[in-house]
Amino acid sequence: MNPRTLTVPLRSLRSSIPLRPAAVTPRIAAIPAARLNVARTYSASADAGREDKFHAEEDKRISELENAKKESDKKAEELAEQIKELKKEIQYVRADYQTAVRRAAEDKVKNSEMAIASFARALLGTVDILSTALRSVPQPIEHQALKQLYDGVELTQKALIQTFGQHKMKRIENLQGQQFDPNYHEAEFMIPKEVAPKRADGEPHGPGEIMQVNSEGWLIGDRVLRPAKVGVVQPE
Repeated sequence: MNPRTLTVPLRSLRSSIPLRPAAVTPRIAAIPAARLNVARTYSASADAGREDKFHAEEDKRISELENAKKESDKKAEELAEQIKELKKEIQYVRADYQTAVRRAAEDKVKNSEMAIASFARALLGTVDILSTALRSVPQPIEHQALKQLYDGVELTQKALIQTFGQHKMKRIENLQGQQFDPNYHEAEFMIPKEVAPKRADGEPHGPGEIMQVNSEGWLIGDRVLRPAKVGVVQPE
């Protein structure tokens, strides 16, 4: 066989075989418009549902917060009322305590005064005797011995009165010319205005005035230990 006769067919065969396969473009089937509209509608409905659910949850949380605030406000009002009542109770307790302290102090003073009242009342007679003795001595004193005795009695009286003062005892003084007061004075006698002696300034005593003091009155604290015994001008 002739080699040339084989060469020609081989060449023609080689030229007829493609070197690379041709690219194949895939075909995508067209989606119907109705199906696309359904998909869009479903997506919008899903979004609307999620939004409604979100708003519902938000409304629920807001409602819970509002209820919690109302409950908190109610408890705050109750606590404020309790605090108000407690303040009142504290004020009452404080007032009761202050009253108790004041009464205890007053009772202590009264008990102290009562403890010495009977003893002091007995000593008032001694003061009266000393006062009478001093008034009975004519002035001026010429005898030295009598002067020394007078000074001794006077010192004794002053020391006794000073001791009374240490226990809150004091005399009811400056009685002449004052109006008679039954709370502090005891009238031993009354005389008409026409026959009553005049005052030290020469003026006549008025009705109801004290013109003579027979016995001094004494106070212990604010209480009368012994009323002053006086003579009074008869009231009109």
